Amino acid sequence: MLTKDYLMRMIDTLVRVLARLVFLKNSKDYTKAFSELNNVAKEFFALDLNFAETISNRQLVELIGKNKLLLPGNCYVFGILFQEEAELFELQNDFPRAGGLYEKSLSLFTEGLKSSPSILQSDHLDKINSVVEKLNEFEINIETEENIFFFYEFTGNYAEAENVIYNLIEFDKSYIKSGIEFCMRLLEKSDEELIRGNLPRHEVEESLAGLKKKII
Repeated sequence: MLTKDYLMRMIDTLVRVLARLVFLKNSKDYTKAFSELNNVAKEFFALDLNFAETISNRQLVELIGKNKLLLPGNCYVFGILFQEEAELFELQNDFPRAGGLYEKSLSLFTEGLKSSPSILQSDHLDKINSVVEKLNEFEINIETEENIFFFYEFTGNYAEAENVIYNLIEFDKSYIKSGIEFCMRLLEKSDEELIRGNLPRHEVEESLAGLKKKII
């Protein structure tokens, strides 16, 4: 209960900040908007957003995840902060920096889902999905591609996950093993789950057979 209360308190603060950001974006007061986001980072994590942007995702997770029970919520909130920062840079036509921040946002979201998915609600997943969709507009790195694959599988969007794993295989044949493992996980699911994920059983079986041939 304490963990969820803490998350809800952070999210309540975020909701208020995001409401102010709408006005600040419309008035193009980007300096004030960045300051609002930075205040949240300092209030809850004693971190400066510019500093958080410069360190690796792994280092940031270590800083905000010292209390493992709070890690999922912390990752989610930081993911939101990076997402909002990315949108501000995008509004200023700084697309390289925006793209990098969208990638960091998804990395934090993914870390939170992996550590404890039950703490997040459906509207939180919708927020993460909006970042995934936004990343389609940018050139992304391989880690981000892996995170998108994880998110699609996690949310039951199996057809899209399959597309991503084939993209990864094109990049590096070592992902064939990941593709096979993905198919094996799917075959353990019910026909109804697979149909909801737009990847019926016979297509999974065909993919599995094709991937196995690639390693012969």
